[in-house]
Amino acid sequence: MRRFVLISSLVVLPVLAIAADSLEYLIDDADRLKEELDRMETEQAWDASDAADMESADLIPDPGLATEDAGRAGEALKEGMYVRIKIDGVPVDLTDVPKDIWFAPYVRSAADAGIVSGYRGENGLPLGLYGPADPVTIEQVAKIAFLASGAPLSDCGSELLNVAVEERWSEEYFRCAEKLQWAVFSDGTVDPLRPATRDEVVVTMLQAFKVMIRDSEATPFTDLDSSEFRAAIVTAYEDHVIGGYTDAEGNSTGKFGPEDSVNRAEVAKIVVLAMDVYGE
Repeated sequence: MRRFVLISSLVVLPVLAIAADSLEYLIDDADRLKEELDRMETEQAWDASDAADMESADLIPDPGLATEDAGRAGEALKEGMYVRIKIDGVPVDLTDVPKDIWFAPYVRSAADAGIVSGYRGENGLPLGLYGPADPVTIEQVAKIAFLASGAPLSDCGSELLNVAVEERWSEEYFRCAEKLQWAVFSDGTVDPLRPATRDEVVVTMLQAFKVMIRDSEATPFTDLDSSEFRAAIVTAYEDHVIGGYTDAEGNSTGKFGPEDSVNRAEVAKIVVLAMDVYGE
């Protein structure tokens, strides 16, 4: 009798375990189905909202006006508080880019142009985060410059000076930037993973758009003598692509900070303005 009970237990326990696993899979499948249906319904509503946004004259508002509108929290809540972009064709709210913050229109425009995007998780799905305060690396600047300007990546040859990017995603961008003699990349020694500086971003964007950098004696900022890219900064300033630092009241401090690191919010603005001024 004991043998029978023991054998029965050995048979029943695995069956129960398999059944439990199957039930768990079924529950997971049901949850995934519900999430997919909810996503499809939400996407349809977002598509209608996106169409209205694209027809608005306020798509790229003045940053000062955007700051003045910061108090309209109730209205923003009704219409959606955050900038919405599409990633892989699916609308995604960037929960760290409020619609009323100064860099919001630039992030939206750069994302619409396919130049910037939000972060993804380990599973490859969007996290709904842009990281506006995160630094931009040298290799990211290279990619952004090519995407924004439309500079060709073909016919760059196989020569690569910067061995640090061999077999990295940025290798083709560095190879072409070196061949085009972009100042930051030309000698192949720049660290691709370090944060880019403000003057490096400016000179790279101007060279990507093939802008004639003017040797001007103008001194719009008091801290340019330390930068080897002074002429590029002055050119971009005169073309209304960049500005300097301002104080809490919005008044110019007279400084540009050429060797300061640049973040993702600032790069989005520079890219959009460069496309507006220098793009075809």
